[in-house]
Amino acid sequence: MTRSFAVALAAILSTLAISTAAPLATAAPVDRFTPVAAEVLATPEPVLASDRRQHLEYELILTNHSFPPAKVTVKRVQALAGGKVVGSLAGERLKAVMKPFDSEKPGVVLKPGVTASVLVDLSFPRGAKLPTRLVHRIAIAQQPPSAVIATTYTAAPTRVSTRRALVVAPPLRGPGWVVGNGCCSEPTSHRGGIIAINGGLHTGERFAIDFFQISPAGTAAVGPRDQLANYPFFGDEVHSATAGRVVGVLDRLPDGPIDFELPPITAADAGGNHVVVAIGNHRFAYYAHLQPGSVRVEVGDRVSVGETLGLLGNSGNSNAPHLHFQLMDGPIPLGSNGVPFRFDSFQSEGTLTNFAQLLVLGAKAKLDPRPNGLHRRELPLNNEVVAFETPTLAR
Repeated sequence: MTRSFAVALAAILSTLAISTAAPLATAAPVDRFTPVAAEVLATPEPVLASDRRQHLEYELILTNHSFPPAKVTVKRVQALAGGKVVGSLAGERLKAVMKPFDSEKPGVVLKPGVTASVLVDLSFPRGAKLPTRLVHRIAIAQQPPSAVIATTYTAAPTRVSTRRALVVAPPLRGPGWVVGNGCCSEPTSHRGGIIAINGGLHTGERFAIDFFQISPAGTAAVGPRDQLANYPFFGDEVHSATAGRVVGVLDRLPDGPIDFELPPITAADAGGNHVVVAIGNHRFAYYAHLQPGSVRVEVGDRVSVGETLGLLGNSGNSNAPHLHFQLMDGPIPLGSNGVPFRFDSFQSEGTLTNFAQLLVLGAKAKLDPRPNGLHRRELPLNNEVVAFETPTLAR
């Protein structure tokens, strides 16, 4: 055997040995017909709430793209992390948080070509390690049935942001402030407020709060409810929750009447008189429904924590005095996506249990005493009643 042939043979045998030791390639997944397509509207960001749990709030967008066109019922939606189920929606709970875009009512049935949103609230113990990625397992039933479609499959992978929710100062002062239309699991007008704006779907109000105050008498208004002046908090100072630069101001709209049937209004005027403050790191604070002529800042101004921006009013898309407050990822209130925040501190006074009766019928507030006590660096939840003092961030 010549030396050159021996060297060549050794090389071949070495290659064969490597090939034999290497694992076999995994077979590629096969194509399957999946009548309902799914995607996550925006990357979820975690926030620690007053229930001492970490919440991930996001929306699944489902579209019935069946062919031939067929009616589809969504039976179950599960969120998985590392192959384990970390959240599940089915039955009445799924029905409550799923809304087809062709209806004003929630439901789990999608007609051919119809899109729906599913509001997802995942919560984890305080201090628990959060998943870095999620995928969703969807179970459906099609009518008429088909033998060639998948009825259970995974879809809509998303990463989970590691960005921590910003700690902000309270925009108001005093006791008895109701967290109206707040986070997280209930499909309130904010949480379910997905809107087509500027050619895309957005939910700027994902974590928004409508603040109104319970008077010492236990009511929102003291006297006839159709008079703005009878709401003791009407005209309260609205303070900047952060430092930053003013990038948006509107101060030309009148206060509207007390009317629980909201009038038509343009998207640009929906927030009434308002202020938008750029905080940095793609975050913006939004203060809406201010009194006309009360805005004290202009575009380009630098503001500090606690600085007065304007007075609480009832302008724009508002049917009773309140402050609409939110953080978002862009300067346009409706054409951005809401991002979470935490208040530096607040005192919880319980949870309002008769929201509609208090505002619409003038009933006295009824409170569940839970939660209660001092909370630091947390987000108060829907209908929680809180007290704000001068924040430590402003000192």
